[in-house]
Amino acid sequence: MSFSPALPQPYKEKWREAYRYDKDDSPRLSAYQPPVFFMLPVSFVLESLRVGSGQSVDTAEYPFHGLWSNTFLNEKPQVISVKGFIRGENYIVNRNALFEALRIATSDEDPGWLELPLWGRFPVVVTDYEVEEAGQRNGQCSVSITFTRAGVTIEERQQAGEITEGAADQAAAELQAAAAEEFAETLTEENLDTDALAAAFAAIKGALLAIAGRVQGARAMLNAMTGAVTQITNLIAQGVRAPLDLANAAFSAAAGIVGGVMEIKNSAMTAEGSLRNIQNALMQFLSNSTYASDTEALTVKQGATKAAAENLYKTMSLCAASRLLVRAEDATHARALGYWGLLENLQNSVDRNSPAMYQAVQALRIAASRGLSARALAAEQTRRVAAPAPVLYLAHYLSCDEELLRRLNPIADSFVVEGDLRYV
Repeated sequence: MSFSPALPQPYKEKWREAYRYDKDDSPRLSAYQPPVFFMLPVSFVLESLRVGSGQSVDTAEYPFHGLWSNTFLNEKPQVISVKGFIRGENYIVNRNALFEALRIATSDEDPGWLELPLWGRFPVVVTDYEVEEAGQRNGQCSVSITFTRAGVTIEERQQAGEITEGAADQAAAELQAAAAEEFAETLTEENLDTDALAAAFAAIKGALLAIAGRVQGARAMLNAMTGAVTQITNLIAQGVRAPLDLANAAFSAAAGIVGGVMEIKNSAMTAEGSLRNIQNALMQFLSNSTYASDTEALTVKQGATKAAAENLYKTMSLCAASRLLVRAEDATHARALGYWGLLENLQNSVDRNSPAMYQAVQALRIAASRGLSARALAAEQTRRVAAPAPVLYLAHYLSCDEELLRRLNPIADSFVVEGDLRYV
């Protein structure tokens, strides 16, 4: 992906020189060229120009004269507004040519090109345009055009790896760091009960072991997953009561389950078995929006410790579920919608009051959403196969990859496939 929001290279660094191709030439005019290769640029006389952008900022305000905090989210799209004139003997022809050029659809993939003598050439998407004539000024018209600078297409993001499993992994890692830090800041000496903390993480260990227990694979891989989970109780047995250390251990255990499931998928295990592992683990994590440990909270400190640990486990489940969701290759369109609904419930159950947590949760949601949209599940169709047929013939007939057909449909016999068949 070669996109850069930096300004284009100017024609010349000195403004007088920028107005001419060379010293003997006539002045350079502003022009717009649509994304059609046989249409020439249409020139106009520039009167005024505005180039604007900014920053998207999440501003958090706090009560009791707590001032405020600003968190940078993103750079806003660059907007270019130009005003100019078209005049001369061929005014009508040039006016109509510009109007028709602006009517041609533009996009990030097929942008128009705005040429400005003092700025250079911008790839742009047309958003608004207006032509105004006045009876007192015959033979000319004024034009006002608003462009948004062309950005990055979804396809380019896919090729650049921004809508991939790696993007979800990175977003999950950032949420993990934010959640662990938030957990440690919440459980200060004033509201931390160490016995309740140990009991809460023992419950988390039991929940993670239950998820790992549903995974099928080689004994060595399963032992590695179980060993990552039991590190939690090892820390507790060693007397560790630091919230940050226990939080990181719990996140590592959940990541170990996700990593183990994916390692089993890449091993010699059957495709059906590995996909079942992903589905089982995904559903176990997605169902934790109402998680509550069975430990008792008899004091205010115990209640605060228990609530913080439960929220941590929900956040941990959100990280693991998002990473598994973008890898659930057997997900049909209907099943993906069900997964997404459960993921939204899980996300809404997580405490996102701090700016860091809110931003991290939103980033993970976006990564998971883009990971699903990249698989084009909305394009899924169904065809009834009345007479039994081989899967290779059906893959050729439907122009759908054989492996994808197998992922979308429970095919028991490759030579006798019939009934409703899902394909993309």
